[in-house]
Amino acid sequence: MVDDDLIEMHDRSVYFILPGQLRYHVDSQTESWILAVNASFLQEGLRLKLNEHYYGKKPVPLSQKKAERFTQCMRFLAEDLQHPLYKFSGLAVRKGLIDVISGMITEEYAVGTSDRQGEHSRFAAITREFKELLLNNFKKMKKPAEYADALSLSTPYLNQVIKASTGFNVSFWIQKMIMNEARVLLSASLKPIKEIAHELGYTDQAYFSRLFSRTQKISPQGYRLIKQAQLPWTGKKNKKTLFSG
Repeated sequence: MVDDDLIEMHDRSVYFILPGQLRYHVDSQTESWILAVNASFLQEGLRLKLNEHYYGKKPVPLSQKKAERFTQCMRFLAEDLQHPLYKFSGLAVRKGLIDVISGMITEEYAVGTSDRQGEHSRFAAITREFKELLLNNFKKMKKPAEYADALSLSTPYLNQVIKASTGFNVSFWIQKMIMNEARVLLSASLKPIKEIAHELGYTDQAYFSRLFSRTQKISPQGYRLIKQAQLPWTGKKNKKTLFSG
């Protein structure tokens, strides 16, 4: 489960989530690996490319050869974390392994996009800039005009570009980001709803509650009660989790 979405991974595949997304493990029928890494450890180019695929991303299948290489790198990292052999260069070795693993994952998401973007490179560039801006500013920038101004574009043109690229307009994505974060905060914390509203940029708790209720078809408090009763916060024995950073 990632936020409110059930993600099913079949055969050999990879999947990534962003910082702040709520994740918990439901079930595994095979061996799986999880690498939890501080975003600052990722190369800037890889991080930006992964951010481009945040919208509508799905698990990506791997060939058997790529899956074997991926598993070898993960096992190497796991062994080094559990039984370090490198003293002077230990951090560099781990950083190198993280670069390799994140590079392989990014490659799977990025493959083929350059060719498809050729014909619409202007739209692709604007959409990429909008996504990055939204990810970093959705708590304080709530209006399409604010994003258009930041990108030195007119609001109608920005809406045209984003709808052509993603199928939805700017307002849809702003609201989606806010509601995603709201659901995470309601599920994973005991913060008062008023505090959550302020954290998301709303000084009026009543307005935030009405917005949440209208878009999610349930009140913030009702959603919290349901989700906190559902979250298991447990994993399976055959799930390996690596924490680096």
